[in-house]
Amino acid sequence: MIKIRIALLISLAVTTVGTIARVHAKPVTFAYQTPTLNSTLPLIVGVDFGFFAAEGLEVKTIFIRGGPTAIAALVGGDVDYTIVAGVPAVRAIAQGAPLTIISGMQPYMDYTLMGAKGITQVNDLKGKIVGVTGAGGIAEYAAVEGLAKKGLMRDRDYKILYGVGNSPSRAQALEAGKIHASPFSFMERLELEQKGFPVLFDIGNVISGFPFVVVLSSKRKADTDPDGVVALLKGMKRGLDFLRTDKEKVAASIIKSNKFGDPATVRKVVNQFSTVYSVGITKEDIEALFVAAHIEAEAKKLGGAEKFFARSLLSKALSQNR
Repeated sequence: MIKIRIALLISLAVTTVGTIARVHAKPVTFAYQTPTLNSTLPLIVGVDFGFFAAEGLEVKTIFIRGGPTAIAALVGGDVDYTIVAGVPAVRAIAQGAPLTIISGMQPYMDYTLMGAKGITQVNDLKGKIVGVTGAGGIAEYAAVEGLAKKGLMRDRDYKILYGVGNSPSRAQALEAGKIHASPFSFMERLELEQKGFPVLFDIGNVISGFPFVVVLSSKRKADTDPDGVVALLKGMKRGLDFLRTDKEKVAASIIKSNKFGDPATVRKVVNQFSTVYSVGITKEDIEALFVAAHIEAEAKKLGGAEKFFARSLLSKALSQNR
């Protein structure tokens, strides 16, 4: 009888501690714009494997279509954080949005230049047309800068065609011969390769030091809840460390959820990105975004890179993770 009572007391204590932890967990809303595995993998690991919870956070992820809409939700206080491409993040801040970059996420340009059938190497693009979504966009930057690294110069060696459309439209333009190459993300690359389109080169391998994706929050959040921001970054960093060392366990969990396609594709994505993600971001990284966004002058007037990201909070989170 005594042993039974002791067991019941232990069970009650464990349950009570768990309940208290849940009651005191701070609710956090985290938005993302692309419901693909490679775009949400850091959040999946942080939530499903308990790294955010270990920092006292109850993270709720929210899908918001489009970076501008997610940024508007952040400004309006509807969400606490969002994953967003680095270029629109710095543009929004330069235009006066009360936001700050709290960390990096993907310091790697997730673009591959895919060719039309019959285009098998970069030099085949001489005199040809490279299609992009629109003027001043990240796809244009990726294509032009990537090809420059390979020795091909815009207008001299090839032409850029604007207004080709989104990824499916660009794929159709490749098929129809309207364009001869275009940049695509890793997931899109996998689909195009299956259809027989050739890979010309991985743009991320030739453009280094570029924070393709960052984590953005409001200045209000950073000023009023710095400990919460640090806790989030610590949970994210530990989740990414776990992903790097236990990618098979992560892949198995995602495959079991049956939300992201066949097991082979899941493993390809996990293996591709497990060592890529990083919360780290530097002054030089922010300045690279200024160049890509064509806002060097505006950024200088605002005080430079230090006005665009919360260096002290990130530094604190990284020092406490050691």
